[in-house]
Amino acid sequence: MTTLTLVKKTSFTVASLATTMLLSICPPVRAFMFGTSGIQFDQDTSINFTFDQSHGAYQSSLWVAQAQSGNTGYTNIARLFYETKPSDNGSANDWQGSFGNAVTSENGSITQTFKFLQDQTYALLLWSDSGSGKPLEQYASSSTFMNSPEWFAANTQFRRDDCLVAGCQQAVFGDFNLDYNSGDLFTSVNGGKGPEQYSLLTMAQLAQGTKISFDDAGGGNDADFQDFTLSAELAPKPVNGLAFRNFTVSAQLPPEPAPEPAPEPVPEPVTVFGTMLGIGALAATRRKKKQGQEP
Repeated sequence: MTTLTLVKKTSFTVASLATTMLLSICPPVRAFMFGTSGIQFDQDTSINFTFDQSHGAYQSSLWVAQAQSGNTGYTNIARLFYETKPSDNGSANDWQGSFGNAVTSENGSITQTFKFLQDQTYALLLWSDSGSGKPLEQYASSSTFMNSPEWFAANTQFRRDDCLVAGCQQAVFGDFNLDYNSGDLFTSVNGGKGPEQYSLLTMAQLAQGTKISFDDAGGGNDADFQDFTLSAELAPKPVNGLAFRNFTVSAQLPPEPAPEPAPEPVPEPVTVFGTMLGIGALAATRRKKKQGQEP
């Protein structure tokens, strides 16, 4: 598997000093973040990524990249999904690609699980072949600060010089809308909300499952965010070696034992004594009667 490292430029002019200083403190160090500032967890966390669809003429692959020490570079460490051809059927449906046709994964599964290690910083990188035959010709990062001229990859042709100091947002996160049958802008499709309002996820959103979508910077970097779409969800935590999703347990109580027969009442001592007297009197009467009958 090809590994490519994206690095931050170390040589700079006086005019770019402020840019380099700004980028050197991005992304901010936090216990948890998942969005355009980076990906980081405060404990080892596994995420299930499920492919949705791709669009556009570029042939792309989506990677997890991990930051190097000092945040001076990112290295591809896992390929989640990749296109084997630009689309299912040429330019039909805006070059739509579906899983099992134009898109696949290393193990052939539409869902890929990746474990993010505690306190490590990551990004998702969408690499594209724009027609040169090089699968890693250019990239779009989920981390906005990496989409600027201050970052580059060796032996690639792409430079996003239009993104200036802070970089361009090339990915959206959350409960946004996409209309593949419309040429409307992302903001129009989402009721006036721009991409910047879909820049991070909460743990609650990850627990429920949410969307991530990229713009591959093609078409003049039109920022339609329709080029590579997938979902992300917290992977179920294993219990005794088995993984369980949320479930409800109904406790079944054991059946009640059959009632034992009620014990017969024990006669009171007075009653017993009275009965014995009665039996004795009856016996004495029978003896007297028998003696009276004897000749």
